[in-house]
Amino acid sequence: MSVQMTGIGRRLVGLTEIAYAQIPGSPAGLVLPIVTSSLKVGQTRDKDQTLAGFRGMPRGVLANRAVSGSIAVNAAAGSIGWWLKHLIGAPTTTGAAAPYTHTFAAAMPGAAGALPPGFIIEDDQGANYDAAVRYIRYQGCRVNQGKFSLKASGFLSATFDVIGSTYSRASALLDATPTDNGQQAFPAMSGALVLNSGGVVAASITQFDLTWANGLDNSNYVIGGGGVLDGLPEGNADVSGTVTFLLKDDAVQAKILADSDFSITASVKNGAGDGSSAGNEMLTFNIPAGAFEINTPTIPGPKGITVQANFSAHRTSGELGITAVLLSPLATVEGA
Repeated sequence: MSVQMTGIGRRLVGLTEIAYAQIPGSPAGLVLPIVTSSLKVGQTRDKDQTLAGFRGMPRGVLANRAVSGSIAVNAAAGSIGWWLKHLIGAPTTTGAAAPYTHTFAAAMPGAAGALPPGFIIEDDQGANYDAAVRYIRYQGCRVNQGKFSLKASGFLSATFDVIGSTYSRASALLDATPTDNGQQAFPAMSGALVLNSGGVVAASITQFDLTWANGLDNSNYVIGGGGVLDGLPEGNADVSGTVTFLLKDDAVQAKILADSDFSITASVKNGAGDGSSAGNEMLTFNIPAGAFEINTPTIPGPKGITVQANFSAHRTSGELGITAVLLSPLATVEGA
């Protein structure tokens, strides 16, 4: 008797592409632990509206493929670097031995540190599935947007909105033995967040949300292309977020209403956070220049008042200076 499939038996494997939507010559896979995934392919049908003396219509044809969905994770030291590479750009890595410092920053297409051409996601449907088509392979994927959320408890959570080009079904992984770095998520209680505007601003922050959007152009379907995207070029790096804090004094509110620039540093860590060994990693987001929207507090009732301050980051001179820095004992964020 057949057994219903469940999420427990599923896993995702990620592989970086060398050329867009093409399988690399030496595939190096990395197991990507997830919370949920809505990544899927959708392909509607184009209807033939020709009039031929009948109410019924002729058989239609399949329309363009749409590969898309969101992948939610609890950010962990062993895999978050892979996601950051595809959200922000290839890292600059320093260190001859542990700890290694992986620094991710925005760069123009084609430049060192730019976003990779794309990536492949292989969905392992589990050992109970038909072996001939056990794996669903999504090619030509890129991250359109990534959102990070840090709260008072739990873990640093992240959601990546993915767009892809095409898919296929396979009987084996491209990399038969993908690297599995395990899952040790960064605890929210290790978080530290500093607001700085001519001096550190003291605030009791209850939540920090950060969104990095790449503005991918998903309109590039071409004649003779078989209904798959020919490319997903990136647009502006649009970085924004929200700081939610307890209203205790006028320190933060005054800066917001004065339209002053802020720098923001947010970090989480495992253990000592020095990157020397597994269980002692640190991830830090550095936003050197951001500006808040004007927002005054409301009075929702008799209890404590909180303020949500929305901000957007900007460049000052040269490229956008935002960085994500991962201290890790791993020499690479890839699966190799």
